[in-house]
Amino acid sequence: MTERENQSPGKEKGTEKLAPCQVTYTSEAQSGRGTSMHFSERGVLIECQEPLPLNSKVKVVLQFPGFKNTIELQGEVVWTNIHGPNDALSPRGMGVKFLTVERETERLLADMAGKYDATASIYSCYYT
Repeated sequence: MTERENQSPGKEKGTEKLAPCQVTYTSEAQSGRGTSMHFSERGVLIECQEPLPLNSKVKVVLQFPGFKNTIELQGEVVWTNIHGPNDALSPRGMGVKFLTVERETERLLADMAGKYDATASIYSCYYT
C-alpha cells in the first residue's frame, strides 16, 4: 500500500506542484471518478462532475502520484455540491468523511496531507 514507484528528486513541497490524487468512488446507486488535492486522515474533498447525494455510503479508492498501490476506504458523503456554483469557495464535488481507518493508513494519509498542505486547507470543513 505504501510502496512508491521511482520518484525524481526535487519534487519536495514548494519546488514543484504535486499532481492531484486520482479518486474512484462507488456507492449502491452510482460510481464515478474525480480528483483531490484536499484531504486528511479523517476525510477527503473529491472534485467531480457527478457527486453523490448526502449521507450516501461510499467506497473511495485513492491513487496518489508516485505510489504503485491504491488506498481503499469506506466513507459517508457529508457535503455535496451538485447544482451550486463551481468556484473556489464551492467546488463541484463532495466531501467524504472516512468511517474507519487503519492506523497505518491514517499515518500515510496524514503524511501525504502534509505534502499537499491540506491540513491548513479551508476545504477541511467540507469533509470533517
